[in-house]
Amino acid sequence: MAYTTADSGNIFVRNYGRNPAVNFNFMLRVEGLYDLPCKSVRAFQRENEYELIQEGGLNDYVHMRRKPVSKPFTFQVERYVGVDILDPLTNGTDLVLPVILFVNRYSVYGDFLPVRMYVFTGCTVMAKEYGELNAEKSGLLTETTTIAYREMACMENVAGSFLMEEPWK
Repeated sequence: MAYTTADSGNIFVRNYGRNPAVNFNFMLRVEGLYDLPCKSVRAFQRENEYELIQEGGLNDYVHMRRKPVSKPFTFQVERYVGVDILDPLTNGTDLVLPVILFVNRYSVYGDFLPVRMYVFTGCTVMAKEYGELNAEKSGLLTETTTIAYREMACMENVAGSFLMEEPWK
């Protein structure tokens, strides 16, 4: 079967996996207004805690019951210092609107069209860590912001599957 590089190979029931998302093209939107360029977003997860209950006389398996959450879910954002006039992620800030992490495959006609969005609600900026200052080697100053959240939703943008654009233009 012949295909062009613009063909995603994902047609509802057949998925050839020819157009995966990249991990270097992303942006963070805070309070629905601030688009923040980031150096990195550290791997984040949402893990539930479970209580294991062994039933008497039953040795083949254990029952699992979900426990209440005992610590906040967090993710970390690493950004360059000095790229913003106003820092919307100051320490201790309770964000009103969701924080949205856009993951983009490529630019279409100069616009940002995400393939996946991670939406974090109930966010609070918990900590800031500033990068190393070293007079013996050059580099860019960074800050790492730790953000706690209550809920995370992963949303796919299925419209991106139908685009016929060269991804690496």
